[in-house]
Amino acid sequence: MLPYTFLLTMEIKRTILSVDDSPINNKLIEAYFRRDYIVVSKEGGQQALDWLNDNIPDVILLDIMMPVMDGVEVLEKIQSNERLKEIPVIMVSAKTEMESIKATLSLGAQDYVKKPIDFTELQTKVLIAFQINEQKQEISKYKSYYDIHQGMIHAGRIQRSILPDAENFRRLFSKSFIINLPKHVVSGDFYWIQQNYQKKNIGLFDCTGHGVPAAMLTIMGQMELHTLSQNENEINAEHLFPLLSQKFSRVLNTSSDTYTQYDGMDGLFCSIYPQEQILEFVGAKRALVLLRKTTDPLRCNNESIEAKDKNNEYSLFEIQGDRNSICKESEFAEFTSKKIETKAGDRIFLYTDGITDQLGGQQLKTLKKKQFYEKLLTIQSKSINLQKSDIFNWFESWKENNEQTDDILIIGIEL
Repeated sequence: MLPYTFLLTMEIKRTILSVDDSPINNKLIEAYFRRDYIVVSKEGGQQALDWLNDNIPDVILLDIMMPVMDGVEVLEKIQSNERLKEIPVIMVSAKTEMESIKATLSLGAQDYVKKPIDFTELQTKVLIAFQINEQKQEISKYKSYYDIHQGMIHAGRIQRSILPDAENFRRLFSKSFIINLPKHVVSGDFYWIQQNYQKKNIGLFDCTGHGVPAAMLTIMGQMELHTLSQNENEINAEHLFPLLSQKFSRVLNTSSDTYTQYDGMDGLFCSIYPQEQILEFVGAKRALVLLRKTTDPLRCNNESIEAKDKNNEYSLFEIQGDRNSICKESEFAEFTSKKIETKAGDRIFLYTDGITDQLGGQQLKTLKKKQFYEKLLTIQSKSINLQKSDIFNWFESWKENNEQTDDILIIGIEL
């Protein structure tokens, strides 16, 4: 018999139930999650329900399109069972019609992912499900708090729906990845894209704070960007940040309340001209990172910039933004636009400071920009699409069991 003290220190693994009529999909999910979780696979709805008669998993991954009993019917039966209804359910399906997705969410599914599965996205949503379930259990005896929490979950869905659709993003930037990890259910980080005849625009922004207050600011920022781009208006990188600063100043300072006068956001904005091989960049306390397979300097505003770091094959260039944030204080400030000469195969990285502020490692220190840049250099032999999981796993290894310090948003694009 095991000693009592040993039993206390044993780590109890969480259980994931994967329900999919495709054995291959189940095997892929098992292979990805089995190191950290117990994964139970069932190939049909009734098999899953029979197993659930005697077991309670921590999360259910449920396919919509299955023969005999589809995922919607399985979800209905789970939600009608008082013993099972609190289990987080994430729908996994190739079916992309909004009506099917709406139906599962209205029945009680927590979230969904599309096939082919992006496993980094799925793992993020599983982790959020665990976090939400733990918080739900802690506050379930306080009904009013529970209602607020449910509202937060819905707010998170609304916020994600305003972000550019992943498929549209891939159409605009076919070789790319996005890592979006909110500290809480809602985030203060967001991104925005636009395309016109001659250029592609992409912006990344980090609003003051995190959680609900920062999420409210993201809505302001996104709505103003949509307003500025209506009727195919051309957004000029040089003039964009002053316009956003004026908007924040007008909206947040209409009363005598001074608490919001320093609220705003940091960010960076890029206009990419593929034919001319020019990238126009403007930054508000954020830098742009460009990696190129070269030992030569980078040409920016007709001047040479030396690499910030390099290895035997690649050079990493850091193009600094201005020291102003987008807020009331910079309403009349000028932001410097920089024109960078690009080459086919260049890779640019846009990121908020959540990644470099994360506490972790053996000495519980912040991750630091230098370490992040070194990591980017080490993975450049891989295609840009494959770098996402490397960065995500590296970050999780650094963070270990520590709480996430801030919202994290990282975008990588190959030109």
